Amino acid sequence: MRYEEMKPEDYRRAKEAAPIAYIPWGAHEWHGKHNPLGLDTLKAHGQCLALCAETGGVVFPHVYCGFQTMKPHAGFDCTLEFSKECVQLLAKEYLEQLADEGFKVIIILMGHYGHMHQEAIKEVVADFNAKHSDCVAWAFPDYEPTADEGFPGEHGACFETSYMMWFRPELVDLTRLPQEGELDKKAEGVHGLDPRTNASAKKGRDGVNVLVKNAAPKIRELLRNACSRS
Repeated sequence: MRYEEMKPEDYRRAKEAAPIAYIPWGAHEWHGKHNPLGLDTLKAHGQCLALCAETGGVVFPHVYCGFQTMKPHAGFDCTLEFSKECVQLLAKEYLEQLADEGFKVIIILMGHYGHMHQEAIKEVVADFNAKHSDCVAWAFPDYEPTADEGFPGEHGACFETSYMMWFRPELVDLTRLPQEGELDKKAEGVHGLDPRTNASAKKGRDGVNVLVKNAAPKIRELLRNACSRS
């Protein structure tokens, strides 16, 4: 499923069987002292692999390019902030290149939750869909198909930490957080349920299962509709 690990013939075979391209999109960003700086994108990559296992297709490498990050928003270091123009140009180029490759459905799964970042990518997707009749793109934050079932969006807290505990447990170290008292959101950059008492690998696994259950049928429907127009 991983483009970067495929031989050409394996890539062609996967694309022919299910012409769906997945792009895990995130940011270089602070997610608390206990989480890796690449959390958004590592999370989205794991989620894309889970979706691809259900629908078929190809998962492309992580894209680290975030707008409206914790640097301008709250002054955190360890974070790279890119311009809206850069994010949009990169999204546009990806969509056009993947359409040229013959994919019928392109999924941009956004692990970074900045509202303006999401809107920037969605604007590009809307323009792309208006211009193409035989290929369709869908960009959405990972919490969109899961929030109604108890897995909302937050930052570095219970759910994002849980996803990391499921996908990459060796990268999570809760002992780096203060062990007593309430977390200072401004100091820790953690917004949401306290990960010290609420996060678990099981929650991460359950969130992934809800994502696949709710998003995979729509992706299959997008593929059927795109193929019927070809």
